[in-house]
Amino acid sequence: MQIEKNIQKISLVFFFVLGLANLLGYLMLINNYMPEIANAVKTISEIPFILCAAVYGFVSLKISLESPGKRHSISNILFILFILALFALLIYINLFIPDRI
Repeated sequence: MQIEKNIQKISLVFFFVLGLANLLGYLMLINNYMPEIANAVKTISEIPFILCAAVYGFVSLKISLESPGKRHSISNILFILFILALFALLIYINLFIPDRI
């Protein structure tokens, strides 16, 4: 249980940091302020931001649904498989669907 709480705390910190970087990248790009750097920041921080949000959300859900004293190996495997599938989907979307901005 302590491991999940630590993962939750770390993913929350990364969520805020990457969310702020993503927001600043979009604002810089919209205002045409250093567009090369803004595009790089936006592109680089998109997928990690979404993954941190997914990890935080699903670890929070797992903590709230978990009962103490029982082993939850199947839910851990499903959690890891879902995160990997989400990561693969985001990579596919990022590589094969062009940006509109």
